[in-house]
Amino acid sequence: LPGTVPVYDISCKDVVMGRGSGTQNHCGNVTYRKLVFLNKELYATSSKFDKLKISKAIVAATREFGGRFLQADDARGGAHFDIGDKPAWSKTSQALREGQKDIREKLAQENGGVNLDEYKQVISEQTFFAYSCRMLDSL
Repeated sequence: LPGTVPVYDISCKDVVMGRGSGTQNHCGNVTYRKLVFLNKELYATSSKFDKLKISKAIVAATREFGGRFLQADDARGGAHFDIGDKPAWSKTSQALREGQKDIREKLAQENGGVNLDEYKQVISEQTFFAYSCRMLDSL
């Protein structure tokens, strides 16, 4: 059950929620941001339905590699707890949305608004998951 077991052994596979340089520079967050960055063009050119699949795949791949999505809870002594999948999907979607306008403009200039057919096909959640796992494995 998400959020019930305190986590004291934060690793470089974990993504730590929060603001500031401590979380920004955490090794797991750096890897997570790279994975998000590598998916931004795909996200920019995907349907709303596929966008959620991409977010879910990034979260699933992070968890497959032993990562958790952790948030400190000051009310419980500052211990970290896993936020669960739905909030992790939401945070990942938010991260993927950052800078989308610039990415779409860049793609339109590079491709003249065409040649995006490879991104337009409907892809299964399992395919996005496998793709995210391969990308994470390469980081």
